[in-house]
Amino acid sequence: MPLPSMNFTRRCHAKAKSTGVQCQNPAAFVTPVCRNHGARRPESIKRGADDPNYKHGQRTRQAEREASQTAARLRELEDMAHHVSLITGPKTRGRKPSAV
Repeated sequence: MPLPSMNFTRRCHAKAKSTGVQCQNPAAFVTPVCRNHGARRPESIKRGADDPNYKHGQRTRQAEREASQTAARLRELEDMAHHVSLITGPKTRGRKPSAV
């Protein structure tokens, strides 16, 4: 990915906390700071559903409760099957959430 185009007529507005000295780098494209202090191209910023922190709201609390209860029931069935030797071998791998 190519670096943002630099505007050599403007300097970065970032300042050091300890000394108060202004950054000597040129400001990048339309932002007041250089690429080292957080300048990003607007088209490279993820927004909406593409953002990793996007909250979609597709699962309700009731749906999550039902999924948890179903998983707990399946764990109980697996334990019973192991107890009566219907299933042999290791149990399901991974962390088992506590029953609610």
